Amino acid sequence: MRRFFIDPQTIIEDEILLSEQESHHLQRVLRLPIGTLLQLLDGQGNLHDAEITATGKRVTLRILASLHVQQDATPLRVCQSVLKGQKMELLLQKCTELGVTEFTPFYSERCQLKKKELSKITKKYDRWQRIIEEACKQCGTPWAMTLNPLLSFEEMLQKNTGGVQKILFWEEEGTENSLHSLPIIKDSQGLQVVFGPEGGFPVEEVTAAKEVNFRVLSLGSRILKAETANIAAVAIVQHLLGNM
Repeated sequence: MRRFFIDPQTIIEDEILLSEQESHHLQRVLRLPIGTLLQLLDGQGNLHDAEITATGKRVTLRILASLHVQQDATPLRVCQSVLKGQKMELLLQKCTELGVTEFTPFYSERCQLKKKELSKITKKYDRWQRIIEEACKQCGTPWAMTLNPLLSFEEMLQKNTGGVQKILFWEEEGTENSLHSLPIIKDSQGLQVVFGPEGGFPVEEVTAAKEVNFRVLSLGSRILKAETANIAAVAIVQHLLGNM
């Protein structure tokens, strides 16, 4: 079944109008006829089964059934040092699919992007948000991952300073300190996990993380690319949290 996004503020009545952008995609790209059944999602846990009743600049839909899906009891928050090229887009897509609650990009000492490139990151946010929404539509994910503003490493360390359990993955940490040795706390405060850039974290940044109660862990003896480490660890943590 095809899925389309609606604004979370949409008032759900017997019939609603799809946005111009989604209407264009439905008619000009997918060429769906009147009578087609589809699903609507708003990124806030609400799913609606609907039927196309009329076409035009804005497509008219009849609402057939509605369902609200609760968010995961233990939210997972991912912080990722900015990676080059399309790697960030891949991570936004996969973290959305894996049910991450929020995603915070940050820049650290060994980040391979130059200052000029970092200054352009905010211009990518519209595209990144569309990637998150497309991942939701493709996988039927009822809750859209929240994309936070770009932070410095120091600002990231101060994020979620309350009772949140905090983990930083570091390739130089001994394998005896891994997810196998960590007692996962399952509560509404959630879990914050931090991943470094292609060049990894220097000792100074790891020390700073420890000073604000981050638990530094290894992902084992295998050498993983930065984006692979993120996807693998997120999948494992979500399993341990009971979120998948």
